[in-house]
Amino acid sequence: MSNFMIMMTRLFKHKKIAYLLIAILFLTCLTGLRLVWSDIFPTSQSLPIENGVLDMRGIDLEASHAFYMDGEWLFYPEQLLTGQDVQTAAPPSQHIQVPGSWGNLLSRDDGYAYGYGTYRLRILTDPLVQPVSIWVKGIQASSEIEINGDELAALGRPAASANGYSPKNVSYTATYSVEGTTELDVLIRVANYDKPSQGGITRSLRFGSLAAIDNVRWYSIGFQLVTFVLLVLHSLYAFILYYFNWKERTLLLTSLLLIAVAISVAAGHDHLLMLWLPINYTWAIKIRLISLMWQIFLILLLFRRFSAAKPGNVWVRAFTISLVAFTAVLFAAPADVIDILVTYKVIYFFFFVPFIWFIGIAGGMIFNKKNDIDIIFLLLSAVSIISNLLWSFASASKDVTTVYYPLDIMAAMIGFSTYWFKKYYRQSRENSELYEQLKKEDKLKDQFLANTSHELRTPLHGIMNIAETVVTKEKERMNASSIKDMELLIKISRRMSHMLGDLLDVARLKEHRIALKQEPLHIQSLVPGIIAMLAFLMEGKPVRLQMNIADSTPLVMADEKRLVQIMYNLLHNALKYTEEGQIDISAEVRGGFVVIHVSDTGVGMDKETQERIFRPYEQGAYGISDGRGMGLGLSICKQLVELHGGELTVRSSPGQGSTFSFQLPLAGDEHLAPSLNPALSAAALSQAEMAAGVLASLPQESIPALLNDSKVHILAVDDDPVNLSVLAGILSSEPYQLTTAHSAREALELLATGAWDLVIADVMMPQMSGYELTQRIREHYSLSELPVLLLTARSQSTDIYTGFASGANDYVTKPVDALELKYRIKALITLKQSIHKRLRMEAAYLQAQIHPHFLFNTLNSIMALSMTDTEKMRSLVEAFSSYLRISFDFLNTEELVELSHELELAKAYLYVEQERFEERLSVEWDIEQGLNPLLPPLTIQPLIENAVKHGLLKRNKGGTVLIRVARVDQGTLIEVRDNGIGISQETVHQLLNRTMSGKSGIGVANTNRRLLQLYGQGLLIQSTPDEGTSVSFIIPDQQKSKGSP
Repeated sequence: MSNFMIMMTRLFKHKKIAYLLIAILFLTCLTGLRLVWSDIFPTSQSLPIENGVLDMRGIDLEASHAFYMDGEWLFYPEQLLTGQDVQTAAPPSQHIQVPGSWGNLLSRDDGYAYGYGTYRLRILTDPLVQPVSIWVKGIQASSEIEINGDELAALGRPAASANGYSPKNVSYTATYSVEGTTELDVLIRVANYDKPSQGGITRSLRFGSLAAIDNVRWYSIGFQLVTFVLLVLHSLYAFILYYFNWKERTLLLTSLLLIAVAISVAAGHDHLLMLWLPINYTWAIKIRLISLMWQIFLILLLFRRFSAAKPGNVWVRAFTISLVAFTAVLFAAPADVIDILVTYKVIYFFFFVPFIWFIGIAGGMIFNKKNDIDIIFLLLSAVSIISNLLWSFASASKDVTTVYYPLDIMAAMIGFSTYWFKKYYRQSRENSELYEQLKKEDKLKDQFLANTSHELRTPLHGIMNIAETVVTKEKERMNASSIKDMELLIKISRRMSHMLGDLLDVARLKEHRIALKQEPLHIQSLVPGIIAMLAFLMEGKPVRLQMNIADSTPLVMADEKRLVQIMYNLLHNALKYTEEGQIDISAEVRGGFVVIHVSDTGVGMDKETQERIFRPYEQGAYGISDGRGMGLGLSICKQLVELHGGELTVRSSPGQGSTFSFQLPLAGDEHLAPSLNPALSAAALSQAEMAAGVLASLPQESIPALLNDSKVHILAVDDDPVNLSVLAGILSSEPYQLTTAHSAREALELLATGAWDLVIADVMMPQMSGYELTQRIREHYSLSELPVLLLTARSQSTDIYTGFASGANDYVTKPVDALELKYRIKALITLKQSIHKRLRMEAAYLQAQIHPHFLFNTLNSIMALSMTDTEKMRSLVEAFSSYLRISFDFLNTEELVELSHELELAKAYLYVEQERFEERLSVEWDIEQGLNPLLPPLTIQPLIENAVKHGLLKRNKGGTVLIRVARVDQGTLIEVRDNGIGISQETVHQLLNRTMSGKSGIGVANTNRRLLQLYGQGLLIQSTPDEGTSVSFIIPDQQKSKGSP
């Protein structure tokens, strides 16, 4: 990247040449990509068609790409013939070149291409072994396809007159699948009463095997869908950004442009829009043409804004008006008028004028823009747009059916996106720099105010003391006017002292140097003293302060000094803006809080003022000039309330007063006595042992029992052995088997050795953090399969979010409370055991729900054998009884059963199915002697049933299922293999992730989840369509599956 930037810097010395070379190079790359695209989706050369015959004998259709059906067809003008008509009494035919309009072959004097007719082509092939297909695209304007007398596909409705005719023009296919056929007699009936300039088969048809046709056609449609979705999403993003910044009109133009391009993509090529929306042939043409016109015009407008062109250009206005008028004409015009506008190139004016104009603007941007590196991305977008439009015009003039090419549009979109992202990041960087500068200036301002307030506090207090001393000593000798002046001096000094205190608190709050010393307090005892402190502000004001707090109001947990400050500031603020009336202080208990209200009958405030009064240095209805303060009190109150865990809110209306409310937590019993919180970190092992001893001396809390009495395996991961020792001491009284690991990598190795119930991991570890370890665990285990509990020393929101985002189930902040840790561990283990138990019960429930048709068919087989072969009937009854007995066995709800139990159920099931389907079902057993491991119940039979029902019996000739049990290095391998129809990888994924809401494959998904729960690895499914499927899993050695260290 650095080399690229150096090269770009050098090229900027010759900027014009550099941009021109880059544009040419990029255009060359786009052209090369288009040629590569043609190689990826090639079409075989057209074979000669003469006199309506295409000879393809000796050509392997399965190994070939699709063929163009271009050449000399037979044509029956003004005849809609069937295969029977052609064989019995076919009228004289004419030769016609396909693709091409039927033009003068119709008997019309006006020269219009209105009419109908039948195309015929005989295709000679080797005997067909697979279906063949014809891809139709571009028949004007309705068609029906018949092959060897079978009508296979139709689009619209051809008719001999306009009354019974309906047009439609989208891409579609006709497939013929009769094996052994050596000649295909293809009839295409066509009618056109909408397009006067041309009719009939106007674009090339493709012929080939069904696989070859579907390959290119669905790729084409898929690329169009992806392009359409991406364009719509980016348009939505641009519109959302415009909604939040409506002055940026460029975003609106971008959104409209992307929508226009998306519509033109959906309305063109394969005409997907007609498949999605109930629109007719005429409106499909209108929508496509209008979207193309506006697409080019919006590109022009967008690049005008990028080039900083002056708005209000008279030519732009004139062209906009003409485009709007022409769009209205298109909306109102019928299909034949639109065709005339296209045929006589009238509509091309609205294509080429803005296109040429756009090229001129792009060139001007290249040669006029100075030292703006971002312009390169707009240049690349412009080149992509030019390439796309030129190739679109070129392909529109051809009659060849091609696979949709999306790369030009993608390149233009990437160029635009990169330009916007670069612009956004550049502005963000500039804003960040400005923010840091403002932050620094703000900090300097706060420091200045704090230092000034500190320096002024001492002389101000000296002034106050001197003034009070003078009033006290000289009051008898001073006249009334002098005494009033001195009292005013003292009042102003007190107000200034209060302001200086606010300035110091603002600095402390910003530096987080205020620590609360919370204790149980009576609010009703504090308020009278605060009212007395404010008495000097009430002198001469007809305002009454009233406390309405009941004596029964419970204690609150608060810092007394800070609570007095909060109440003082709120009452002080109320007195400032209440000239007469009453101020009430009340309280109520709400939930676990006491809510305190300060209400006044003052001037009130509007919504806008309410939104900003809690900001520092903000004023209400008055300013600083009236001497009412600096706007710091409410901001300090809000922050102090939040430090207490409450919230300060306001309700007010202009002229009706205000009510400020804040919350303080109740002083419950848990706050009255300190609790012991042993930390999971110590300086030495001796301290850890001391902590463990303290824990042992604590009274044991009653913790609920687990759902399962079996040993619970916990893996603890921490690089500090002291922390692990303390954790072991905390959990020593619990029925857990604790295994420790001193690194994340060691923990991953231990996880691979067996089953675990919980992982406890420290966040801060060398080499691999607890977050990364959790992510690695989640690659193999879900949240319920293996819970993870993280230990973190910080409780900031970023730390908690990162933990949950990495896949943790829960977190505990260090130092850890022992009881909290035990309960969190218990909750996570209980969750895992509940999920595990549900999976076992689900498997038993699924097995118990035997399908009724299985019962009926088996009973019918027994009845049939009772009249023909009683010995076979007796064996079938015994096998069926064994199957039912094992299906309802209570062992199915156990965690593990012996392999012999599972094989007995499988053999009973297969015996019943073999009797039902006889030679269609063959069974092979490959069981290694001496193997009888424990495994989850109902794991083999569901796999066999899935192989029989969905693999073998869907083939007419059936097949063979192989059950293999063998010893391998890791344990015991169990495999179920069939040679049935096979499945795709997508189906494999769905099969392993089905839930109870599905209809089939539930047993396989349940088996997979239970194996993952027990052994950390589930089913391995390998399948090839039409060749068969292999489903296998490994039962680890028993000593490893218990998770013991």
